[in-house]
Amino acid sequence: MPPSPIHDPLRAPLPDASTEVRNTTCYMCACRCGIRVHLRDGEVRYIEGNPDHPLNQGVICAKGSSGIMKQYSPARLTRPLRRKAGAERGSGQFEEISWDEAFALLEERLAKIRATDPKKFALFTGRDQMQALTGLFARQFGTPNYAAHGGFCSVNMAAGMIYTIGGSFWEFGGPDLDRARLFVMIGTAEDHHSNPLKIAISRFKRNGGRFISINPVRTGYSAIADEWVPIRPGTDGA
Repeated sequence: MPPSPIHDPLRAPLPDASTEVRNTTCYMCACRCGIRVHLRDGEVRYIEGNPDHPLNQGVICAKGSSGIMKQYSPARLTRPLRRKAGAERGSGQFEEISWDEAFALLEERLAKIRATDPKKFALFTGRDQMQALTGLFARQFGTPNYAAHGGFCSVNMAAGMIYTIGGSFWEFGGPDLDRARLFVMIGTAEDHHSNPLKIAISRFKRNGGRFISINPVRTGYSAIADEWVPIRPGTDGA
């Protein structure tokens, strides 16, 4: 049975509904803000920031509050899809198949590749804990062609910081703005460490700190900087 609409202003209250609130952490980025998830009859209905969490102190961004769509998005895949016979790549023509069919197809194709040339197999997965599984599976399979989210995001940032300042902190480490007088931000994505950093920058500026942002565009953090240094796109690390 499909879930009821997330919000229907014309719907009468449900007197017999069972409601509860669960405290957990947001998984929409690497920040891991504390959130409170409101449930009604076991279904997620609303997500808000947890004011008792030391990291975000109740602040939640648009990405975090929209995490409810991971459960109810109409675009969410719930079953394996196979491209229809005769359909061209990119045409978007798929048909649903069972999990047993999907696993059988994978077993057949991967066995053939591994028996001939494992290096023809390339694997890409999402972020965080999945990256360790990606590398383990690929090495056992016999291919060096594997990557994950970190190879295009955090790893690059860490390498750049090691070569420039001799060390690295991840985007959820955060600068020590409580003891700083000048804060220079270079090439930072708007969604990285966003909630705690917004709180910290606000306190930093109120205490008289100077904030300089170096970024091709003046949005987000750069919009509230004391000085914005525009640069040509793609030259952040120059």
